[in-house]
Amino acid sequence: MSTKRRNFRLTFAAATVLLAAILFFLVNVTGNLRGARVDLTSDRLFTMSPAAVEILQKLEVAVQVKLYITPAEKMPTQLRTLERDITEQLRNFEQVSQGRIEFAVFNPQNDEQLQQTLAAKGIQPFQVQSVEKDEIGVKLIWSAMTIAYKDKPEEVLPRLLPQSLAALEQDVIGPIHRLTREKTPRVAVFGPRKAVDPQVAMMYLQQGMQPPEPVDQYARLPELLGQGHYEAVPVEITEASPIPDDVDLLIVMGAAQLDERQVWEINQRLRGGLPVIMAVQAHEYSYQPGSGGGWTIAGRDMPTGLEPMLGTFGLEVLRDHLMDESMETIELPREVNLGGLRMQTREPVRLPLQIRVTESQMNDDSPLVNRIGTLFYLWGTPVVTKPDVLSQHGLQAMNLVESSGRSWLVDWNEGPVPGVAFSAPAAGTTGPHPLVALVEGVFPDHFEGREAPPWPVTPDAPDAAADPLATGPAPVPVEPQPGRLLLVGSAKMFDDSIIAAPQNALLMLNAVDFLVGSEELLQIRSKILTQRVIRPVAANEKLLWRIVAVFVVPVLLAAYGITRAAMRRREAAHYRETVRRRTTS
Repeated sequence: MSTKRRNFRLTFAAATVLLAAILFFLVNVTGNLRGARVDLTSDRLFTMSPAAVEILQKLEVAVQVKLYITPAEKMPTQLRTLERDITEQLRNFEQVSQGRIEFAVFNPQNDEQLQQTLAAKGIQPFQVQSVEKDEIGVKLIWSAMTIAYKDKPEEVLPRLLPQSLAALEQDVIGPIHRLTREKTPRVAVFGPRKAVDPQVAMMYLQQGMQPPEPVDQYARLPELLGQGHYEAVPVEITEASPIPDDVDLLIVMGAAQLDERQVWEINQRLRGGLPVIMAVQAHEYSYQPGSGGGWTIAGRDMPTGLEPMLGTFGLEVLRDHLMDESMETIELPREVNLGGLRMQTREPVRLPLQIRVTESQMNDDSPLVNRIGTLFYLWGTPVVTKPDVLSQHGLQAMNLVESSGRSWLVDWNEGPVPGVAFSAPAAGTTGPHPLVALVEGVFPDHFEGREAPPWPVTPDAPDAAADPLATGPAPVPVEPQPGRLLLVGSAKMFDDSIIAAPQNALLMLNAVDFLVGSEELLQIRSKILTQRVIRPVAANEKLLWRIVAVFVVPVLLAAYGITRAAMRRREAAHYRETVRRRTTS
């Protein structure tokens, strides 16, 4: 017995040593292999998109990526894996690019010279909350990145945190794509200035003062394009400020009356194949506080002069009021009297003409709007496409965004909007209605058979029309080329006060990327911007779910319990009867 026990112990010890040796060997061999990662996120956030792979594999010259980060041992607990997580993704980029992504990690914590260099680039340390054992404090850390290509200015990511990891592909590949472009795309932007209200101007004149100059209401558009690394070229579409010949895209904010020559210029550029983004504002509204509370809403017609040309294409931006039960809340200033003291407050206003568009109302087949979470479609109207006219000219249209199924139209009347218009009609809603359309093809000449309209005479040159040669040579007709027109039924959603709302700016950037041929950026960006929103729920649907939760579910559980108890009683009675029969027999 003792011999068997001794042999068992020796065999067990030998097997243990052998297994330990095998495990040690496997750890050393596989330790240098790249670990397998499984991306279980629904949006595939940590899987490189095909567009990113294509961009990296096309690199011909090395791109230098430098990560400046505080060492893990000096990081707060929640950030100690940050360096590892970032370098893992950078190593992945390096492998896909076949070594043309060269990255290095630097510790600027105690290097004063490096800190001064980084400060000149706009990189500064920042504070984060630190939880160590039983103490809550604040730590100053570094976590930034620079991307350099040839002699071009460096791209700087001044702050990287764990929540930045999902967007790291866009944050790194996007700048690489822009830096390696041979030419920076140029975008012409036409944004008319908002004239001062005539009544306000009259008040200034009565007081012997000059009225204020017209306000630039689309000043943030060029800034937005600059952030996307496009060169914005503001134009007025006049003889002195024409549309440049070398632009790659034209943006037209149709929020003012355009003259015939301006419309002709836009038509010729479309016909020549220049992509155009056109946002047309059919009307705008004014809000006046009511004496007894509430607000008085008045509409004002805004003809743009673009309507006849769009009609030739088979497109129309409706003038009717568009209402939608899916609405946004805005805050408006209001004066209140508190104990004889006049005070300025802000009051939330929620009306169906302040339309909220959610992800479910966008066309999933187009990368231009795919994965945009919400839009604020302020004071907009539907964009109607006429298939027979479009097909007559060989044009194809795709609706990209639509209102909800709980939207309706109200006949347009200038002036105060009746309160009944803000309630859904008794006959029911008529939605959804198309709001954004993409039209492709060779656009017809709206001015066919007519000469180019002359430039209007400006006050600065009153004698210009007297000399027919003053307007210069007649414009040369363009060679028709296939083009694209993105038509939006709201220009207000892109003005300075609204463009930052929900994701209106993202829609504009997506449209620019799509139309100038940078669709790869769309495919990268679309992975990270999904904002899941809860769809609006009608009152009767809420009541139904309350009944289900409060009454139906407990009743079902009670019925199941009663049924189960009855079945168990029958089983127990049957068992007792069986035992009794056996004992008596």
